[in-house]
Amino acid sequence: MKDSNIIKKETYHLNTNVMPTIPVPHDCIVKEIQLDDNTLIFVFENDITYHDCIKSICPETDFKSLIIKFHLIDDIYDISMFVKNKTNRYHTTSLYKEIFLSEDKYALLNLPKNRLEYLSHNVGYCSIIVKLWSNRSIVLDMTVDQVEYEWIG
Repeated sequence: MKDSNIIKKETYHLNTNVMPTIPVPHDCIVKEIQLDDNTLIFVFENDITYHDCIKSICPETDFKSLIIKFHLIDDIYDISMFVKNKTNRYHTTSLYKEIFLSEDKYALLNLPKNRLEYLSHNVGYCSIIVKLWSNRSIVLDMTVDQVEYEWIG
């Protein structure tokens, strides 16, 4: 998307003494994932403002979409992806399986094909854990120094 479409840009630094409060686009649909030059990018659905969580974050503005950029400290090795195995009738609980993105980055890039929802995130020093939902639970544990929100109009 062009910079001229950006209405509002917010940067949250995770490498400082004070952890930022980063708004959560809960239940919003990620329509595309990109991986560029040490940056993981989530592009969200159009007409994102119909979600209650977006209305509470920005009540007076009518944004069309959101782009979140996670600036990785190193590269794809800074992302750990865990996918919950499906349960069967004998095992009511299931474990998370790690997907090695250095071997198969398309496991991450192809997630939006099955309606990928952003559920939540937890922030730590140079760390963010993002919980997603597609046809099963997905957890991304990333080493990042900053997170950028670009609100698109």
